[in-house]
Amino acid sequence: MILDRKKFSNILIFTITLLFLLNSCSNLPLIGTKKEDAAWKVPPGKTVTVEGMETAKGVNPSKSETPPPSKTPAPPNLPKKQTETNIASAPAKPPGGPSFSFSQMGLKRKVAILDFLNNTSYKEEKIGEAVAKKLSDKLEATQRVVVLDKTVVSEMLNREGFKFETLSDPSVIKRAHQSLGIQAAALGMVTDMGIHSSKASETSDEEVTVATAKMEIRLIDASTGNLLKNFIGRSPIFGTKETGEYSRGKAVLKAIELSLDDIQEGFLRQLDPLDWTTTIAKVEGENIYINAGKLSGIRIGDTLEVFEPGKEIFHPITHLSLGWTIGKLKGVLRVADLFGVDAAVGKVIQGAGFSSNDVVKSAAR
Repeated sequence: MILDRKKFSNILIFTITLLFLLNSCSNLPLIGTKKEDAAWKVPPGKTVTVEGMETAKGVNPSKSETPPPSKTPAPPNLPKKQTETNIASAPAKPPGGPSFSFSQMGLKRKVAILDFLNNTSYKEEKIGEAVAKKLSDKLEATQRVVVLDKTVVSEMLNREGFKFETLSDPSVIKRAHQSLGIQAAALGMVTDMGIHSSKASETSDEEVTVATAKMEIRLIDASTGNLLKNFIGRSPIFGTKETGEYSRGKAVLKAIELSLDDIQEGFLRQLDPLDWTTTIAKVEGENIYINAGKLSGIRIGDTLEVFEPGKEIFHPITHLSLGWTIGKLKGVLRVADLFGVDAAVGKVIQGAGFSSNDVVKSAAR
């Protein structure tokens, strides 16, 4: 009986203790669950990601004011249409900025391509003529130069009754400057040419040719007949390999072209310091005919200044020409028309007493 009473008491105490523990722990979260924070309760809508938290969906609270109208996308920036003008050849010069070279103005130098000698062991080849032709083509492709070949220069001087044995004479070059407005002359020689041909393989009859070339080009200031610079051009052998029919001729021409590439940039840069000038060819009433036109970059509306021929100054010891002084300003012309391949008609807007061989310069300097 006593044992039954003790057993009952123990059961009762255990039950009371268990109920107390359950009641005190009722506010603890269950393992693996997280109490939901009211601050992150958001209505369904836009997805928002918060660092370190779960992704929740919500929407921005509605605004009472009326949303602004949608903006119309701005049209793309189109380049401004430039007003075409025929008044001046040169762009406006910025205050204090550097002066423009004549190549920037669009006025082109006239260069006479004279004889190129063949001093190689391949005397039967027309290598000198090939160099002159290739040089002319490359200069014309730059659109910065007006090229005159020796035949044109010779015929023009012959029509003037000027007698000469060779165009390479400095006095003849100076006469071409005065009569034709030529600023420079180019002449020179091919000093070396190497050509090697072989079969492509033992079983093939196809020919493979490589070539090398070395040349000298003398650039002459036509106004003085003085040498401006002597250029030397060489071609690399690895760039001239040609195969098949006419491979020999193709390799030689490629070697010439690569040699000229070695010279061209310096050649054009040496032309920049030369003054652009031309001359009056004829005066007929109100019309002043000029030895430069469309090909040289002259445009209708351009203004040109006319000077008396200056005086050539020679060094007292070397007797080399130092250049020409600027003659007296006679007046100003405006280009009224272009005609022929490279000639223009000017109308007098200031001055008088113009005559043939007066020096003409651009007023846009």
